[in-house]
Amino acid sequence: MSERSMLQQHGRQPHCMLPGAGAIAPVHVPVHCGSAGGGLNIIGSSPIFQRLLRMVEAVAPTRCTVLISGPTGSGKEIIAQLVHRHSGDPAAPFVDLNCGALPEHLIDAELFGHTKGAFTGALNSRTGFFAQAGQGTLFLDEIGELPLGVQSKLLRVLEARCFRPLGGGDIQPFNGRIVAATHCDLAAMVQAGRFREDLYYRLAVLKLDVPGLDQRRGDVAALATHFASLQKRPIRFTATAMERLGRHAWPGHIRELRNLVERLSILAESALIDAHSLEAFLSAGMPEDADHTLLAEALMRLEGDDKLEAAEQLLIDYAMRLADGNKTIAARHLGINRKVIERRVHGDEERSNFARVCLLEGRALIEAARFKEAIEVLRRGLTLLAADAHPCTARRLSCDLHRWLAISHRGISGWQSAEALACYQQALQEAAALGDEVEITALRFGIWSSQLMALDLVAARATAQDMLQRAQAIGDTDLLSQAHLALANTLFWLGDYRETLACLERGHLLCGAASADTGGQGLDIAALSTTFEGLSCFQSGAFRRARQVMDHLALRGGADNPHPFHRAIALQGAAWLACMFEDWSRLANLAADLQTVASEYGYQFYLGVGQIFHACALASGNIHAQTEQRIADGYQQYMLCEGGMLFHSFQAWKRGELLLSAGQPSQARQLLHGAIELALEHGERAYLVELLDMHAQTWIAVGDLDNAERELGSALSTAKALGATAGSLLVATRLAQLLQQRGRRPEALEHLTRALRGVERDTAFPRFAQALQLQTTLAQTISMPCQPEDPQHELCAEPR
Repeated sequence: MSERSMLQQHGRQPHCMLPGAGAIAPVHVPVHCGSAGGGLNIIGSSPIFQRLLRMVEAVAPTRCTVLISGPTGSGKEIIAQLVHRHSGDPAAPFVDLNCGALPEHLIDAELFGHTKGAFTGALNSRTGFFAQAGQGTLFLDEIGELPLGVQSKLLRVLEARCFRPLGGGDIQPFNGRIVAATHCDLAAMVQAGRFREDLYYRLAVLKLDVPGLDQRRGDVAALATHFASLQKRPIRFTATAMERLGRHAWPGHIRELRNLVERLSILAESALIDAHSLEAFLSAGMPEDADHTLLAEALMRLEGDDKLEAAEQLLIDYAMRLADGNKTIAARHLGINRKVIERRVHGDEERSNFARVCLLEGRALIEAARFKEAIEVLRRGLTLLAADAHPCTARRLSCDLHRWLAISHRGISGWQSAEALACYQQALQEAAALGDEVEITALRFGIWSSQLMALDLVAARATAQDMLQRAQAIGDTDLLSQAHLALANTLFWLGDYRETLACLERGHLLCGAASADTGGQGLDIAALSTTFEGLSCFQSGAFRRARQVMDHLALRGGADNPHPFHRAIALQGAAWLACMFEDWSRLANLAADLQTVASEYGYQFYLGVGQIFHACALASGNIHAQTEQRIADGYQQYMLCEGGMLFHSFQAWKRGELLLSAGQPSQARQLLHGAIELALEHGERAYLVELLDMHAQTWIAVGDLDNAERELGSALSTAKALGATAGSLLVATRLAQLLQQRGRRPEALEHLTRALRGVERDTAFPRFAQALQLQTTLAQTISMPCQPEDPQHELCAEPR
């Protein structure tokens, strides 16, 4: 019987028990699995299961990979379906593959698909599971059974987000989400060389641990009642029978319970099951030493590598609880000397103290932006805690160590780092177990950043708003700053520039108002918020203020800044604004400084940002083809490799501009069309106007002025709707040039005059100067008789 069928409801309206505001509430959730539709009925009110459901609610809206672990029969596939159901597109396909059910030579064909004749027996082409998943979820069950050779191929798909069917054919994009499940200890398999470490971290971006039925005994009665109601011959349990079910070990977990109920329905003499009749079915086929075997199996599932030490700690903890903390009485319960317990407790305290030292050293290294060294120290602290099986003393330290480890990985690899997200997930689980609202709110910053980098902007805004509500309820200043930054950042990418500025003002994060305090996130909150202040000012037409912000960030990114990571953030902001102002010489210097800092300290993400901006500066010297490739390499090698798509529109805009300048309008149009589609799909409008403008230019380059005029008109309407003054200025100038060449000067002047109305006149930069010059020329010649000029004159080769 499959895990899906364990909890599948037949012949009635499906529902799923999800946590609501203080209570468990039924929510109807039809789930489509592959080609067959079905419903989920997830039942459980035990605290450990409720924590799992809360984690599902947190991770489902993201597009990150999820690793679900738990014993066989615990319902991992149902949890995978629940993640899919609460994702951004629950109507998309849910495709599942049991990695242990197929021979190795068939797995490639199932995953990638194949063309006709790709191998012996391939009589027809076949669509693989990657393609079948589409925008939905590909569920890889029993991922631990995947052969090493196939693991490397799966890793390449996760990194490149594309694949090629067997037998050739075009490379196809993979736009879905991977959810994997295992009953194995993948970390131990990595140590043993049976599972790739890099694939493990790619899969374990977000982790969900499904408890076995032995860990949620409080749910046994509800599950048994539910399964009994599904039988053709319904049965009922007496109170004593229910009590006996609650004491059973359940080595087969939920699957065993359902099978038991089905056997009772068919074979029991009475429809009312009492303890006496139940016992025969529970003991049927059980060996005499079953209790000992079940106990040994339970002990082998304890956390940590040293199971003997973990079992000893478990007994000591239990005895101490029975003795209300009295070591003498606890020792008497165990039949050992009191000194044994004292030595063990003392050893636990020493390990915890050493772990605290590692935490302090790690934080000091992070403050100095020495992230690689911090990772080693923090991992050493976690190793010490792994030897300490006492959850009460270790959970808080584990939460802190994982959070700062996440910050270190994020500093090196970027906000979508798989290792960082895995650490954030673990820290969030610890914080949830502790019930620490402050820590949970701070950790949601990491969840928000992953949503933002994946361009899941709707989910990112919801997470940021949730952070803000939590922070306001708590009243913590640092949390409020982080929440306002998260929301303002998201609003910028949604194209709401004025609300971005209003949000920064509400959070007291405008230029000069915020300090460089990291607020527990390991980054310069002030520099990052100031960056988005400057960018929003530029887009909304406050050019003077945007230039002041650029100057401020350039000073902040100077060599006298003692914190290299803070310096990198400030240099990114200053270079970004210099690029928007087309100040190429200044951009070249700022980008070079950013690359130097990023390379010296191993900040891979910022190395990619620096390469993109440096290429933009070089392009001013008419080196088009090479610089276009440098932008593509910077984005793909250092940013996209970690799954982040946030700079996609910006880099596509700049690459399209360079391809057009290099005389490749078809390639530019193809690139820009894909970028526009992706931006519209994700609601990312920060550089939508620029993309639309550049796409219209590709039509001008091939002489199709009608298409160009229509698209420029659409771009101008979009700019006005967004309140993008800079975008309106860009498109109106382009449209005015086209209309001028088509002999429609009054119309050209009207568009340009509207775009310039209310714009600050004392901030000179090329785009603004070009618009003013064209306005003057049109105004001077509007009353002079003239003949229409060649429609393509000067439009195909306009200088940057």
